[in-house]
Amino acid sequence: MVRGLLVLFFFQWLGEWISLAAQAPIPGPVIGMLLLLLALLISQKVSSDLQQSSHMLVQHLSLLFLPAGVGIFFLSEQVLAQWPAIAAAMVVGTFISLLLSSWIVKSQVKPDD
Repeated sequence: MVRGLLVLFFFQWLGEWISLAAQAPIPGPVIGMLLLLLALLISQKVSSDLQQSSHMLVQHLSLLFLPAGVGIFFLSEQVLAQWPAIAAAMVVGTFISLLLSSWIVKSQVKPDD
């Protein structure tokens, strides 16, 4: 499991480095996640360490949202000033997530013949 966490941290670090070096407007963790996706697509397999680490992080995903929630509490004036953009981003993001999730499920489920 430690190896899996090291792989995740490596790709996050690599994404941060690329983002800083290229002065890209895309956050480093997003770049790292895309690089990890590319590496997994190329290798066509996921190691058991990476799978265990990812599963453990997903199980505790709600804890990772705690700092963002606390940050919103202290920035209430800025959030109120930007509420239309925030609401639009939430609606569009949710819609895209639903579309992608349904597409993935549909592509994975094979009808019985």
